Amino acid sequence: MLNMATIVRGAAVVVLLMLFTACGSTSATPSSPSLLPAPAPAPAPSPSPTSAFPPPSGPSRAFAFDRESDYRVSDYTRQSRFVLYDNGAFVLQFIGRGAYRGAYKELNGSLTFDWEGSNVAGPWGATGTVTGPLLTIRYNGIMELSDFENAVYSLAP
Repeated sequence: MLNMATIVRGAAVVVLLMLFTACGSTSATPSSPSLLPAPAPAPAPSPSPTSAFPPPSGPSRAFAFDRESDYRVSDYTRQSRFVLYDNGAFVLQFIGRGAYRGAYKELNGSLTFDWEGSNVAGPWGATGTVTGPLLTIRYNGIMELSDFENAVYSLAP
């Protein structure tokens, strides 16, 4: 019957034989290390993109918050205004809180807004309707979930 010491010695001999076989070489001269491929060059920094949006400048129409359109709105919406520039630029301003810019297209009183901003959920979108002195704004679901609120604005004098 084999005892434990004999089994351990036999296992150690097998492990040593495996190591010598794996590390041994049939050649008398050492082999050179294999060459690693050269790393790819780092990409050159891309120039900062130029904005595809027109600058907010020149003649414009300003529309100040007038009333809610669908549901109760927050104070920041009550203190907002849209400025539509004749060159196709717009700015949504929140008094004391910042502004959002972009471009708009107007056709027969209907406006489509293209925003400089977006979020991980997708692109921002909004439409507007001009009826006399009133501008009604409706945001897409992504903007509504980002706390933009549908509202009616009136042309400021």
